[in-house]
Amino acid sequence: MKKALVIALLIIAAIPLLIGVAALPPHGDADTPVQTHVSARYLEKGVEEARTVNIVTAVILNYRGIDTNGEVTVIFTALAASFAVLLPAAMARRAASAESDEAPPVSMVVLFVTRLLAPFIALFALYVMLHGHSSPGGGFQGGAILGGLFVALSIVLGAEKVEPLLKSPFAPWLRIAAPLAFVAMGVFGALLTGFYLGFPQQEALRWASEAMVLIIEIGIGVGGAMIFATLFAEMEAQ
Repeated sequence: MKKALVIALLIIAAIPLLIGVAALPPHGDADTPVQTHVSARYLEKGVEEARTVNIVTAVILNYRGIDTNGEVTVIFTALAASFAVLLPAAMARRAASAESDEAPPVSMVVLFVTRLLAPFIALFALYVMLHGHSSPGGGFQGGAILGGLFVALSIVLGAEKVEPLLKSPFAPWLRIAAPLAFVAMGVFGALLTGFYLGFPQQEALRWASEAMVLIIEIGIGVGGAMIFATLFAEMEAQ
């Protein structure tokens, strides 16, 4: 009975979704509003209104900025939910086992190459964050690179070598850097333009628009990297 009820509810929920998908215009249709109005507006006015040469960044942080604000908040919420599941089990396991088995030795070649490339990878991640408004890249991409570097260092050097970063007093603030950057710049934009996450259009305030984009990109990059690193560290400890 219970299984039949679940199946019935899934079918009921699927019907409006299928109807909505069936009503969508054909993929790639040149006559859709997105192609005839929205995309043209982005391409014609994106650089002027969003103050960024990269149109993708203009869409993500300006035209769809509130949506992206919600996305980074969801990512942080996912981290908090993962913590609620992983931390109690990890703490119990650490308390139960006083000593753990030693990890297998790492190849000297892998160790040398990782240590040699780590600063350059970190520098490249920072470059991707800072230049996302004018070239391919941005906060999400830079954060993924930086988070990947942390994973590589954890595997090669051992989790205990990089754990101080995750245990520092600033770690919680770094994890929530993306939502904080969005909220701070959203309020700042409201003070300048009258609406949340508004980017001023006056030429005299061009610096403010560019600074807002830059701060948001850095917040997304740092926050994303810390979330990736923290999730990996906690799952590795299981």
